[in-house]
Amino acid sequence: MENKDILCSASFYKQGYFLNDKFARLPEEVKKELRVITVCLAEKTRGIAIIGFYKETADVFIEVSSQPDDFLYDEIGAKMEVGYVEKENEELFRSLSLWYRTFIKGEFNENR
Repeated sequence: MENKDILCSASFYKQGYFLNDKFARLPEEVKKELRVITVCLAEKTRGIAIIGFYKETADVFIEVSSQPDDFLYDEIGAKMEVGYVEKENEELFRSLSLWYRTFIKGEFNENR
């Protein structure tokens, strides 16, 4: 995880949501939208959903997983759901990537 920065996560197992304090400066509407996306993804996949950034590129990533003893977890269905979420929220994730580069990494490049 050293090359990743976790933005938020949700767990179907623990019925919980986490937003990293490092990103508290995000606009409230964005934080609400991220909560809905992450919790819904965890519920739909019946697992754990994580949204974050690759530190080097500032690209957004989404990961889903299960607890080791969950033999009913549908890994293929979960990956398909991630693809759907990425496509449906492409503009949001592009904006988040720009926000990360600007406010966390201190970069700004109009051509990106």
